[in-house]
Amino acid sequence: MTISTKADITTTDAFEEAVYAQFPASLHEQVEHELFYYGEELQAGKMTMQQFIQVVVDTARDWEIMDQQRAEATKVFHGVQALIDGGVFGDLSLVDELKSELAEGEESLLASFIYLQPVKDSLDAAVSFLAWKHMQAIVSLEDKFGLCLDYIRNEKDPEAFCTSESGLARTNFSAMRQ
Repeated sequence: MTISTKADITTTDAFEEAVYAQFPASLHEQVEHELFYYGEELQAGKMTMQQFIQVVVDTARDWEIMDQQRAEATKVFHGVQALIDGGVFGDLSLVDELKSELAEGEESLLASFIYLQPVKDSLDAAVSFLAWKHMQAIVSLEDKFGLCLDYIRNEKDPEAFCTSESGLARTNFSAMRQ
């Protein structure tokens, strides 16, 4: 005796066609997405069509919001290049770091940072990204070597960061073991 492992495709197709018929073509992508997750429940009667319709509408609304956020993030991302071109950043190492991120495009860490953070504009995005990335390096040093670099983190006096002998001797930047 042979047991078939195939689903009855004609029934599934008829069911899916009936579901798609409940929606305008503009929502078919969301219907497909939600059928993947809820199709069995819907077909088994564990979810009503009204509940399914609400899930599809909610998904469409969420996707629309995400598309708007992506468009805004892309605009901010490309605005960083305009800041570089305008000479806003004087430090060439920062410019190089930002240019490297821009070269990676929408897949870069900068692009992800912009999309996931509530930045106001391109300048806010670039400065916040650089600060985050450099702070990440300090935290990594602390973790790797068991250090506490809070004193360095709290230092604000510009003289502390000069490279003159007197400036280097004036401030104690020694890392303290935890």
